[in-house]
Amino acid sequence: MTTVLFVRLSAMGDLVQGLGAIQALHAVRPDWRLRVLTQSTFAPLLERLPFVAGVDTFDRRGGLRAAWTTIRALRRQPIDVAVDLQGNWKSALFTRCSGARERLGLRGAWRQEPASGVLLRRRLVAPGVPHPARAAMVLVQALAAEALESPPCLVAGVDEIERENHALRAIGVDAAQPFGVVVVTDPVDPRALRPEVVATLPRQAALPVVQLLGPAEAGVAPVPGLPILRHAPGELRRLVALGACGALAGGVAFGPDQGATHVLAAAGMRTKVWFGPQDPERTAPPRATVLLHPKGPACRPCRRSQCHHPEGPVCMAFSLDEAKSVPPPQ
Repeated sequence: MTTVLFVRLSAMGDLVQGLGAIQALHAVRPDWRLRVLTQSTFAPLLERLPFVAGVDTFDRRGGLRAAWTTIRALRRQPIDVAVDLQGNWKSALFTRCSGARERLGLRGAWRQEPASGVLLRRRLVAPGVPHPARAAMVLVQALAAEALESPPCLVAGVDEIERENHALRAIGVDAAQPFGVVVVTDPVDPRALRPEVVATLPRQAALPVVQLLGPAEAGVAPVPGLPILRHAPGELRRLVALGACGALAGGVAFGPDQGATHVLAAAGMRTKVWFGPQDPERTAPPRATVLLHPKGPACRPCRRSQCHHPEGPVCMAFSLDEAKSVPPPQ
């Protein structure tokens, strides 16, 4: 039996983006054991996925000791092929230390840290603009050329869906009817939806809208007037369940290009994603609706963690009604 290890440590959205390719490989090689190495905090996302045979974890806060613990765990199991989905020194190191004879990844601009490819045995060339879903598919097709592209998929159990439905009912949201979920993040982040935009969503979407705040938003003030759903640390499975609830109800997720939005989309919820500083060609979730500023500033897209526009992140200051809608990258 062939065992393949996929290495994708971060970010959460990029991990989710690569799952479609892993599922595509499972469809044509059902006898292969497909494993995923990721950060321990993201591991719950991979639960209940029938195409993932096992999950290996790395505690990024644990330093060298945690890295050595992960490497020893990898070496205790037979791994035939290791695939570096991330393309930096850390992911390449774990790929190299997995013990796999076949170690592959991408090269050039498709690697976050191009020189790290020296730790691999095969480095493939990919066409077009780098995107985590496309990168994973190129690597999977190097192992099985007949594999067909598939969107990422996350699975929630019936019990998880019912618990999240109960949480929605507790804040006055009827989960049996279409509803919206807006991903609220710290306005300091230039990717965040502006609070004034969030406030207009119920009227413009013609849906009841609940604002979702995750663990990183514990200190963020919610937008007045909208129901609030808070997910605490360690409740990542609730995010998957929320996306499944929304999908079953025919709801819509609204959010910036951040991990929680990608998870809701992969759990099946129809999704509209605001793209301000980011380039949708590089990160847009498959099958999501991409929303752009109709008259965005000349400085977009950019990849800075802080906005340097004299008026702030104006590229995100547009409402659903004003948005220019474009299809996601193919």
